[in-house]
Amino acid sequence: MSDKVETHNEELDINELDGIRFSVQMTWKEIYKFTMRHNYFSLAGFIGTFLSVAALVILIVYFGQLSDRDKTVLTIVAIWFLVFLPVRLLFRSKTQVKLSKAYAKPLNYIVGEKGITVSQDEESQTIEWGLLYKIVETKSQYIVYSNRINAFIFPKNSIGEQADELGNVMANYVKGKSVKLCGGMKKRKA
Repeated sequence: MSDKVETHNEELDINELDGIRFSVQMTWKEIYKFTMRHNYFSLAGFIGTFLSVAALVILIVYFGQLSDRDKTVLTIVAIWFLVFLPVRLLFRSKTQVKLSKAYAKPLNYIVGEKGITVSQDEESQTIEWGLLYKIVETKSQYIVYSNRINAFIFPKNSIGEQADELGNVMANYVKGKSVKLCGGMKKRKA
């Protein structure tokens, strides 16, 4: 699998009837970016990172005064969120892309007035704007959550020149609905 997200700009189109069209060939790197953000921007992620950093600081500052047992425990706590979890998420992302039939072919999206339509081969599904949970904009992705766990990942490099327009369109369509806007989406005016 390529490390780059394939861009299908020839299919990218904006018109009033259909909306913004684009295709995404998901890669492990995009899944990894999503899972890292999803895990570390949660309350548990903040607490875990804080505890790991605190354990590392205690280990460094009080190294000579700690028993071997304390050093072992603090080392395990320090590496859990700072080393182990990111490596685990990396391997999980690679495995997910390799084994998932949904990621074997590009996913085709239409972002329009009725909602977000995703299709692949002969299957198609539309999720209405009001049914979405939240939309997050990061430096490299739009993450559109249908609930607290499941999300569409729209890599900006797959969308190309229309990435900024897509953010504005989504902000406009969810205006007045109970969809949270997070990250860069908060700054967008509908």
